[in-house]
Amino acid sequence: MSPARQFGTIRELPSGRYQARYWHLGEQVSAGTTFATKTEARKWLSSVETDLQRGDHIDPRAGAERFGEYARRWLDERDLRPRTRETYESQLKWILGTFETVRLRDIDAVSVRSWYGRMHKAGRSSNTVAKVYRLFRTIMSTAVEDGLLRSNPVSIKGAAAEEHHARPVPTFEEVARIAEAIELRFRALIWLAATSALRYGELTALCRAHVDLKRSTVRVERALAFEKGVGVAFGPPKTPAAHRTVAIPAGTVDILREHLDEFVDRAAASLVFTSVKGSPLLYRYFAPYWTRAKAAAGVAAALHFHDLRHLASTTAASSGASVRELMARMGHATSDASLRYLEASARRDAEIAAAMDARIAVARRPQT
Repeated sequence: MSPARQFGTIRELPSGRYQARYWHLGEQVSAGTTFATKTEARKWLSSVETDLQRGDHIDPRAGAERFGEYARRWLDERDLRPRTRETYESQLKWILGTFETVRLRDIDAVSVRSWYGRMHKAGRSSNTVAKVYRLFRTIMSTAVEDGLLRSNPVSIKGAAAEEHHARPVPTFEEVARIAEAIELRFRALIWLAATSALRYGELTALCRAHVDLKRSTVRVERALAFEKGVGVAFGPPKTPAAHRTVAIPAGTVDILREHLDEFVDRAAASLVFTSVKGSPLLYRYFAPYWTRAKAAAGVAAALHFHDLRHLASTTAASSGASVRELMARMGHATSDASLRYLEASARRDAEIAAAMDARIAVARRPQT
């Protein structure tokens, strides 16, 4: 009986070291290094054979690509919104500064921890570092999925967590003062933001066709943004869940009706909110009006326009909205990736808007 054929071959090199090779998918594959003894070479081949049998094999030639090349291809292969791509490109620069020419397989936990420490010492905010770290981890996770790495070396516990700083929540009294202080053509924008929870880009992308005054709803189908190299552009909302119809309080409907009569052309495609010249209302154009109105209304300068969305959310919650209803109203995706998106019933959403309207009516009542 002939002895069992051993997996792979080993040969001694002129240097006295040993080279280990094996056949895989019709090609001869060599270990990425040589071995001091024949026994070490045989152990390596045995481990490769075991991995092949378990379906856990990583080709020694894999991971030879430079991180910079792989990361840029990773970006190109994804269907990213323009603003998201710009953000990733900006964050990626902080990773490429250390790892651009490093082979994927040569990035290890030690070098990642060293890079992470330098990021903090450079004075960057902890939340910025967390965002960059998450991008790094995600790219390297894809390399693992592609079979280029056995495990992800970007695995520092807690490094991806951001600190959440409480934002100021304005009162409806403050909203009323700002709305009175701002230019009349922007009054409806303030009230709709504070009662609908729409994002700024969603608000400024609304056209007449998206507003249903009879049903007291607005429909989110797109968002306005400024794309680098393109300019003003209308694209999809932030997430698929952001496609939604939101009920608005009766008081806001009245304000919106007056706004449409005064400032918006009759065509269905006419933008609801525009600049004084009728152009799409980019935030950089609107910001000075917002800043002046806050000052005139005696409202804290630290208040962001986005905080109006926070007000709408907390008001809806205190009016009895469930977590599911809040997520649907705000256009948020669930944190559970296995679920698609949650929707609230139109009837319950209308009840939320009605409860908000009662509170707003008190806030807008003339002081005696």
